[in-house]
Amino acid sequence: MTRVVAVGGGTGMPILIKGLLEIDIDIQAVVTVADDGGSSGVLREELGIMPPGDSRNCLVAMANGNTLMSSLFQYRFENGESLKNHAVGNLIIAALTEISGDFSKALVLAGSLLGARGRVMPSSLEPLTLLAQVETWSSSNGGGQISGQVNIANRLRPLKSIAIEPKNTPGCPEALRALRSAEVIILGPGSLFTSILPNLLIKDINETIKQSSARKIFLSNITIQPGETSGFTAADHIRALLDSAGSGVCDEVITSSTIISPEGLAELDEAKTSPLIIDNQNIRDLGVKHTTADLTDERFPTHHDPHKVAAFFRGAI
Repeated sequence: MTRVVAVGGGTGMPILIKGLLEIDIDIQAVVTVADDGGSSGVLREELGIMPPGDSRNCLVAMANGNTLMSSLFQYRFENGESLKNHAVGNLIIAALTEISGDFSKALVLAGSLLGARGRVMPSSLEPLTLLAQVETWSSSNGGGQISGQVNIANRLRPLKSIAIEPKNTPGCPEALRALRSAEVIILGPGSLFTSILPNLLIKDINETIKQSSARKIFLSNITIQPGETSGFTAADHIRALLDSAGSGVCDEVITSSTIISPEGLAELDEAKTSPLIIDNQNIRDLGVKHTTADLTDERFPTHHDPHKVAAFFRGAI
């Protein structure tokens, strides 16, 4: 059984996981801990715990047909001053963290409740803060600094560089072990600067991936992400990945070739996004193998279709 480790976070990774679970493989996920928005951000600030939201979504994607428990984990309170907008799964993971004394153990316990068919691990056992250097508004030299995942995702100025704090935080031991034994490592899909790169900026994680003999695949997003990758082509994504994380983290990239319908394009325009331009020659000039396939969910054209992802990887890994 092929050992696959997915690295990332956000809304893209659960879709990838659902697709991979249609194939007979061993799937594990290494998930970002840099989230500071929404329910996760509140729990992180008030309880001093790791942000649970991205890990919760991946666990639910791994749930073995347990629809009631999945619905419970994803349910958000609509009322109540303290509970409004909190996902029940986030509260369960927070409680399990306090009971077990360890966020990684809490995810194992939460996975047991859901009947998860794989394991979800944080990339670090310490919550991370993202720091970004951006262009200044004026023409003067230098730049400004933005702190926090939400602020960086919604930035209005071009990004010059990105970093994490604490700078030398160690990688989660279980995540490092999973990466060392992986036969395939998949980066993405997801927010490039706020879901994928935070994992790769952890020195232990970065070095382990580079030293791995596994296939290292970057599963590219379908569209640009307003405020984060506006104006980026597919090659720009890879260039930013290599510039920030270094060569050796990615050997090949997979992009979607789906032709989006006029209705889908109108939907993307309304969401202030657009299909990612696939500049094949520029990708190859970066020394990365490029494969394209029909992968877009035509009902939700900003997302991959898990069944199409399954069909592609069934013949590719």
